[in-house]
Formats: sequence, C-alpha cells, structure tokens
Amino acid sequence: MIKIFQVVSGGSPLKWALAGFTLFLFFAGSVLAKQVVEGVHDDPGEPKISVARPDPDDVSNMAFIRSGKFLRGSNFEENKAAFKMCRKFDKACKLWWFSDEYPAKLVSLDNYWIDIYEVTNEQYLEFVKATGHPPALDDSCTTDACREGNLWDGASFPPIIRKQPVTQVSWYDAEAYCKWRGKRLPTEAEWEKAARGPSGSRFPWGNASPEGRATFNRKWKGMYTMTDVGSYPEGASVYGAFDMAGNVWEWVGDWYDRTYYTKGTKSNPKGWSKGEFKSLRGGSWVNYADSLRSAFRRWSRPDVRFNDTGFRCAKTAPPDMKFVN
Repeated sequence: MIKIFQVVSGGSPLKWALAGFTLFLFFAGSVLAKQVVEGVHDDPGEPKISVARPDPDDVSNMAFIRSGKFLRGSNFEENKAAFKMCRKFDKACKLWWFSDEYPAKLVSLDNYWIDIYEVTNEQYLEFVKATGHPPALDDSCTTDACREGNLWDGASFPPIIRKQPVTQVSWYDAEAYCKWRGKRLPTEAEWEKAARGPSGSRFPWGNASPEGRATFNRKWKGMYTMTDVGSYPEGASVYGAFDMAGNVWEWVGDWYDRTYYTKGTKSNPKGWSKGEFKSLRGGSWVNYADSLRSAFRRWSRPDVRFNDTGFRCAKTAPPDMKFVN
C-alpha cells in the first residue's frame, strides 16, 4: 500500500489514472489470494479444496502392486481356525462372525500404487492448513472419556505424535485427504492384496505371531498408545507396506456387505454402489491377534471418528507399467 500511495502523490492526470488502475489490480489480487488460501467450494456440501494442491503425479512413498490374481478371503477351515483363535480372547465369539470372509477366491486386480505408510498426523496437518478442513478430532464428545481420545487440540498436537498415524478421522475425512493428494482410498481387494500378497498369507509378514511385528493388545495411554509408522520392519508385507496389521484400523473405499464375496465380481471388485457402512481393515492397537489377520473385515458408519482408526491412500497405475518392487 505504501508504494501505491507514493505513485498517487504525483501531479499528472495520467499518473492518477495509472495509480487508480494499480490500486484496482492490488485489491483484485488480494481477493484472489484470499480465495486461494481459504479454498474454493465447488459445492457447499463438499470439503474445502485448496487451489494449490500437491503434485497429483507424486508416487514417492508408495508401493507398486503389479496386476494379477491373488487369493482373497478365507475358506471354511480358515474360518474355523479364526474362530478358535478368537475364543482364546473372547468366549462370546461365534463362528458366523467370520462368514463375511467366505469363500476364498482368486480375484484379479489391475496395476495400482498404495501408500507404504499410514497417513501421519503431520501429513494430515498439512491438509488441514492448506484447505481449512476440520482438524482430526471428535467434536461430538460429551464425556471426558471420549475427549481423552482426541490427541489434537484444534489444529495442533504434541510433537511426539507427529509421525504416528492420524486418528479421529471419518471416512469422509479420509476420502477428502486422499483426493487432495491426487489419490483415493484403496478398495478392500487392493488393501487385502497389498497386505497378504498373491498367495493369501494370514498376516502381512506370513503366518508367524504378531509379537515384535505390530502394535496391538494395548491399553489407552494417550499420546503413548500408538507407534510411529514404519516402526516394525519385520512386520512389512511382501510389497513393502508397513503397519497393515495393528496400530490403527484403516478406512477403505468399499461399502461393506457381509455376502459381497459370494455375489460380487472377481475382476477389480469395488463393492456395491451404495450402503450403510464402510469397510475397515487391519486391526488396531487395542485388538488381539485374531483381529490382525489380513482377511478380517470390520465395518462402521462412514461419519464416525475413532481413536483407533486412520487410513492410507492408493492410486491407479497405468495398465502398461512394468515395475518390480
């Protein structure tokens, strides 16, 4: 503004005209800049999306999953084994709880990328600051016990959790973040293949115990509950994806349906086009080992937030891409 007023201080009519035009451009530019910072709404119901988004072609820190078939789900014998494992921790466990994993089928997927790590608090904060999206916390809490699950205080959090997976995000929050990054949520099938590999192992690392390979079976200890992403190298999947068992449940793109494995397609399945619940995968810090199995399925309303639920993103890869992990 100082420079503008210095121009106006001149005496000629031409200078005054130029100064007025300069002033107009200044304020017009200020309005445009304000729109860029605050975000532009294509639809009042959509989250704010910044004009200056991250590079949509950036696939650093993503694992490439080559097209092909993999074994999805569980057969009846595996269902019974899961039931037996569950009964060790929960006497109320029922065999039908695992029927949504049945039957085991070879499913075909195209090329895609998936995040090597779960989205962290520091990454999600970048999104919040860039777009004006609400911070990662449950603002519907009415009890102290519920509020204790909020590790964020407004748009800030303790430095110790910056590399821990973000939690207290709904499915819609997760979808908005991935969209901002030029990505999307993985389908259930994509998530399961990235976790189990093509042969369908019990856990991402194979069939051995989760001890020393995942964060699980813990009590809530606030900011000390979860671990930084990538803390268990021996827990990585065959594709190099970390923390696909334990730490936090992960939202995926599909609407949940108990019988989808029986009725759905075997080629690039994406779930039904509508539903009531969204699927989650992977188990979390609070679960026992039986819930960490890569075939285990959970569901939740898409608008709720939990202190044990986060996500990672995926991205479709070109069909002719050749890459070896």
